[in-house]
Parts: sequence; structure tokens; C-alpha cells
Amino acid sequence: FTDSAANLFEEQVKGLGLQVVSLTLSMNEEEVLCYEPGRKFDFDAFFRRMREETDLELRTSMINTAAFLEAFEPYLKAGTDILYLAMSAGLSGTWSGGQAAAEILKKKYPERTIRVIDTLSATIGEGLMVYEAVRLRDGGASLETIAGHMEQRRTEINQFFMVDDLNFLKRGGRLSPSAAMAGSIMHLKPILRGDEEGKIVLDRKLFGRKKALATLVEIFGELHVDSPENSHFGVTHTGAEEEAHLLAAEIIDRNPGLTAEIAPFEPCTASHVGPGAVAVFFF
Repeated sequence: FTDSAANLFEEQVKGLGLQVVSLTLSMNEEEVLCYEPGRKFDFDAFFRRMREETDLELRTSMINTAAFLEAFEPYLKAGTDILYLAMSAGLSGTWSGGQAAAEILKKKYPERTIRVIDTLSATIGEGLMVYEAVRLRDGGASLETIAGHMEQRRTEINQFFMVDDLNFLKRGGRLSPSAAMAGSIMHLKPILRGDEEGKIVLDRKLFGRKKALATLVEIFGELHVDSPENSHFGVTHTGAEEEAHLLAAEIIDRNPGLTAEIAPFEPCTASHVGPGAVAVFFF
């Protein structure tokens, strides 16, 4: 299992043999699931609304314990053990909802194993963790072996975001109104990162979008460790697809042999970073 914050699309989920539990996004009181099989989310329209509708109210809801109980129990009843890779507990209460469900179900199904792992990441960072877990599963590794490996790998994930619109950080309580106004006037483009607790913190403030994107390439070069298991990285964006592809191409040009996963931010995370954001994820 994973959750919708892992930024995986339906064809990927089916191909990897996963189950996904979804967070909920509210747009002016209209609720949609961030991952819903059979329903294609209109990213272009959503990113356009974020840019154009200044009164657009966006809220996200964690996955509660009841939803996890409903998702997990049929598999336990059928005799299947469960490993759930969760989005960072530093960003959402979703992990705690999964953990609470696991504790309840362990008492009902004591013969089954249920492990809930906080990946300390989100979007493609979490997705990279899921890909690796699937590779180990398909290679015959035990659930406990995979869980132990994930607990190590989560300390090696790097997540860096270039944010374009400071007002979305302000709305989410991550930036004061005065700082957001001053930063917008000065054309500041903050780079955020995921810290050791899986929380999003300010890494540095730069002037201009080109400088910020170039800095993401430099950060990758400084922190990426070259190894076969680190050869895949991710780039996400909110309506900045061309820049996302250029960023990935520049990284690959400097690091031949790497491959990139490029995708829009999944809806719940996108609502927090705002339009025009670009992020890079790697081990």
C-alpha cells in the first residue's frame, strides 16, 4: 500500500501491483479524491484556477483511521500481510491514521504482519521509495527486509522545491503576509527542502526564476550519490512542464546514465506549493 501523495498515476499503480488510499482535496467546498481509479484529473485546469482565481479556497484532508481500516481489512482477512509506505508524518496526519488502523487490526488478525513506514517524503520522493520497495518485493525479499531497507533509504532521500508564488506559502502558514509581500516585490524565489524529520523548511532565498532553477541543478550535483540504485530521480511541477523537462535534461547531461520521472505535482501537494513550482527528488 501507499497513499495518493506518492504521485503515482493509475497505469503505474496497476503495473506495480499496488493499492492506494487517497487524500481529499477541497476546492471551494467541492471535494475530490487526489487519486481515483477511472477518473483523470485535469491538471492544466487546476493549475490555471490556482493562478487566476484569487479567491479559490483550497484545503486538504488527511486519510483517517476509518478509511485505512476499510482499505486494509479485506487483504488481512484474505491472508495477506501489509506494508504501507506513508507520506511524511511531518506534513500530514495520514501516517498516524495508518498506524492507528494497524494497531487495531493487529489485535483482530494476530497472525498477520502489518508494517506502516513513514517515508519522510512526499510526491515523487515518496514514489521513488515505493518503486524501490516493489523492486525488492518482486525480487523475493521478505516484508520485514523491505521495511528495514525503507527505514534506511528514507534518510537518504533529498527533496528540493523552487516555489514561484509566495502567497500559497502564506496561505499555508509557512510564510508571514509581510514576508510574502516583500518577497513578491523583490522577485524572491525561495528554495525549500525536506528536512530530517520530513518537514518542509526554507533552504535559501534567491533572486529570479532562472537562478533558482540553475541552483536546483547545482544542489543535485552536490548531494546526489552515484550508484545503480540511485540512477533514477524525479522532477515535479505545477504548470511548468517545459522547465521541468529542461531541468531534468540538464541534470542528465551532467550525469550521463541517469533516468528521470517527470510529472505534475499530485493535486493535494500542488495546492500547498502553488502554480509555477518545480521540484527535484533524488537519493
